[in-house]
Amino acid sequence: MKKIVCGFLVVVLGWFSSIQAQKRPNIILMMADDLGYNDLSSYRELNEQRSKTPPTSQTPYIDNLAKNGLQFTNFYSGAAVCSPSRAALLTGRNATRLGIYNFIPKDVPMHLKDKEITIAEMLKGKNYQTAHFGKWHLASENKGHPEPLDQGFDEAFWTYSNAKPTHKNPVNFIKNRIPLGKLEGYSSHLVVDEAIHWIKKTKDKNTPFYMNIWFHEPHLKVAAPDSLSVKHIYNKDYYGCIENMDYAVGKLMKYLKDNGLEENTIIIFTSDNGSKFDGSNDPLRGKKTFQYEGGVRVPFIVQWKGKISTGKISSEIGHFTDVLPTLANLTNTRVPKDRSIDGENISNVFLSKSKENQRKEPLFFYRYFHDPICMVRLDDLVLLGYYKKPKERLANYDEKEEALFKPKKGDTKNSQWAFQKKHMEAIKTQEPLYFEMYNVKKDVGQHKNILFEHPRLFKKMKKIMLKKRLEMITEGGNWYFKK
Repeated sequence: MKKIVCGFLVVVLGWFSSIQAQKRPNIILMMADDLGYNDLSSYRELNEQRSKTPPTSQTPYIDNLAKNGLQFTNFYSGAAVCSPSRAALLTGRNATRLGIYNFIPKDVPMHLKDKEITIAEMLKGKNYQTAHFGKWHLASENKGHPEPLDQGFDEAFWTYSNAKPTHKNPVNFIKNRIPLGKLEGYSSHLVVDEAIHWIKKTKDKNTPFYMNIWFHEPHLKVAAPDSLSVKHIYNKDYYGCIENMDYAVGKLMKYLKDNGLEENTIIIFTSDNGSKFDGSNDPLRGKKTFQYEGGVRVPFIVQWKGKISTGKISSEIGHFTDVLPTLANLTNTRVPKDRSIDGENISNVFLSKSKENQRKEPLFFYRYFHDPICMVRLDDLVLLGYYKKPKERLANYDEKEEALFKPKKGDTKNSQWAFQKKHMEAIKTQEPLYFEMYNVKKDVGQHKNILFEHPRLFKKMKKIMLKKRLEMITEGGNWYFKK
């Protein structure tokens, strides 16, 4: 009799667990590579156009996510360049705290450490199936660093960094741990096709899934179908590849809708940092690699049908590190308690449960390679910290010309670009010495320096900046001189 009762209980509990699993939302986290704040037509409708050559890309499928969900105007990436931004997104921890101080090239020790807990690893505790499709850029080639399968993903179709030689017919994709050689097609569609195939053929229908779809577009070297590029007068392939990525998003959304998966799926679309192209970050100052608004403020759209209000635009401040604690809350999953989590749970903003979201901590950015090396945002104020005395405002920011590390005579022009020992030495001693302050609510383009109008706030924000830089670099550690 006891065996019968126990057996019955096992069946009931299994059934109950299955029902609970089905109620948990699926999660799709889509990220473009170097897509500017102004490159999506849904954002362009909200922004002032200052450039004589504004973007001409049309993105109806991504715009449709915004129409059916929530569109943020004050959301920040994890960094002004790729690798640290992605690391912050996956872990909920500031990239400097992780020791990812710049993008990760070949043959360097810097990488996302195995001890870090990713969103995928966190959700696997709630029986999520997990997959990563597209660019990774959290490990250095030839170094044996942890790959997607080592960081909580059950399936991976990925590249170390950019699609090579271009987005068309890439040769550097890896499936799980096997290099695939040359593939026919465009990267964005290859990635989405693999994602759909995984849902269709592999995924257990009784458990929720979490997947990354991390596009290579529109990072250089760009490529797009002639039928899309020909529509544009300038930056033809750049805007063409954005539109090609948009079509890939449309393909994915059609599959979800046709198969009854759209209703219970949280869909996020964003970019890892700003664009390199003039006009693509309007009305923001600067671009990729620089910690002005144009380098770190990005599109961020969330759709969750029946849960998130449609067509809502939010000016609340968000950051990539918020994604992990927010998804933890929405899936009733535990946030890691044994480490500092820099992000905050903003599910109340997602679900419109309160009018305002008061951040407990200001946003902090550090990157040693370009001035300003530090940025802190507290409410509507942004404090910029420079290592060298800032120049007059530039019309165009040249990342090589403005780099703090330049090649010596006889060196190749890119010799200082990759992370190296001398950079690590500089990180330990480099501090902000000059400052500017802006009210980015009133002055989104950062035109008027109001530093001397707010001496008390400057003192407070400078103290925060210096403290966070020291704290996070200390935890991030030294890749070349370990104790």
